[in-house]
Amino acid sequence: MPRLLPEQVIETCRARPLPSVIPGVPDPLPENCIAECALNETGILFNGQFRVEQAVKALSTQVPNDTLTWQHVIEVASKKCYIITVGDSFYLRDVAKNLISPQCIPSSFRFLQCTFSIVYRDCPDIYWNYQNDRCGQFVVALNNCHYLFRHIWDI
Repeated sequence: MPRLLPEQVIETCRARPLPSVIPGVPDPLPENCIAECALNETGILFNGQFRVEQAVKALSTQVPNDTLTWQHVIEVASKKCYIITVGDSFYLRDVAKNLISPQCIPSSFRFLQCTFSIVYRDCPDIYWNYQNDRCGQFVVALNNCHYLFRHIWDI
């Protein structure tokens, strides 16, 4: 499966320091900050607005141009995950209750987690390497682990 974010974006965002801690509120979680940075770097987030078409475009650039199957999988996953994680601003309630940091909100991380999970789950068959015994066993184990992907099986 291709890596859907450019390596340079991942490195840049991992190296970026976390925002300053605001007294009296929970600290921002690093994974939320890295994901938010990645979405900003790729233009998926622009001026605080999530752009689903840019998400499809940005994540599709990492797959071979002639692979329409991958592009379709990414488009479906991005649109589903946008509705589930970004369209529902559940986190605003948690910010209001001071349960989570208002910095680096979780929707970016949850969008990427959801999208990558669906893309993995719906990976075109021709890309699975079942000839390698270890890989084949690993893929079967992951795909049969409903606890691991329990939040996406019904999506």
